[in-house]
Amino acid sequence: MARLDLVDLVKRYGSLHAVNHVTLSVPDGHLLCLLGPSGCGKTTTLRMIGGFITPDEGDVRIDGVSILKEPPERRPTGMVFQRYTLWPHMDVWHNVAFGLELRHKPRNEVDRAVRAALDLVGLPGVERRYPSQLSGGQQQRVALARALVLEPRILLLDEPLSNLDAQLRLRMRDEITAIQRRVGITTVFVTHDQEEALSIADQIAVMQSGVVEQLASPSELYARPATLFVATFIGTMNLVEGTLQDGQVAAGPFRFALPPEARRLSAGAPIVVGIRPEDLAVCSSSESSGVPASVTQATDLGHYLRVTLDVPGTGTMVAFAQKSERIAVGSCTVCARSALLYADDRLVAPL
Repeated sequence: MARLDLVDLVKRYGSLHAVNHVTLSVPDGHLLCLLGPSGCGKTTTLRMIGGFITPDEGDVRIDGVSILKEPPERRPTGMVFQRYTLWPHMDVWHNVAFGLELRHKPRNEVDRAVRAALDLVGLPGVERRYPSQLSGGQQQRVALARALVLEPRILLLDEPLSNLDAQLRLRMRDEITAIQRRVGITTVFVTHDQEEALSIADQIAVMQSGVVEQLASPSELYARPATLFVATFIGTMNLVEGTLQDGQVAAGPFRFALPPEARRLSAGAPIVVGIRPEDLAVCSSSESSGVPASVTQATDLGHYLRVTLDVPGTGTMVAFAQKSERIAVGSCTVCARSALLYADDRLVAPL
């Protein structure tokens, strides 16, 4: 299909930088998720790719060629909006065919393309139904078919699943991913749902305040979040303030060997240690290893336990444990199997 490059994109509204010098690339056939909280700039970035918003600076390139001067209808992009935007007075056939008819394609060619697009999204035989006769999931598939029927080189999806209930959302997420892989189309998918992004993306760009905090694969993003914002936004992270003492990293009662990367930090420099819940091991109080703590709550979440801990010197921490461990409320010891060291809000090294 195509490679997409965003080069130093900027969008300002008065003194506010909605998008602040964003540069990233999406390889041919890959799915990139723009992930972040409301107002972080992800939808503005997507709309600049589609031509619905004009950037103040920077460029949007497909296979190295700028498309900034092209209006939305002439760009090789297909957009699926959050609210579907199907025309209620048109049946499914006319909704999907609309873009092709604007291009004055022959009727028989349009008909073949519409039926092929509806087959692709799993909706054969619904051509004469109206949007009001379809479920939310079916309407979203029609919106996807309307974008794909134009054979775009870049597919743009703006929180396409946010209006669906939880179970339908999961099913549609899998179906959209399967279609994207089958077609092999380069895709940019906007979401605020971290689980959604982690499950479907080849790469994720985590955004905050108009800036890309980190661009990485889902596994890299979870294992080595580059900033404290990413560390707290992706998954659950216990954060413990600490210092460098006697050649060690001290964080509350926990002690870690000083990694070589941290030797540039001055002694006593403020640092933060991040510990994932699955990296906290809860043991009985009779075991000597680890630091003293107490279990205040153990919640059964089906395939694992979420354990709330009171650890002196750190306050409340969360651990994940196997149900077979039979953890009970009361005294215990806690061991940190691994951790991440942050200074000035940025990752220094794993511990």
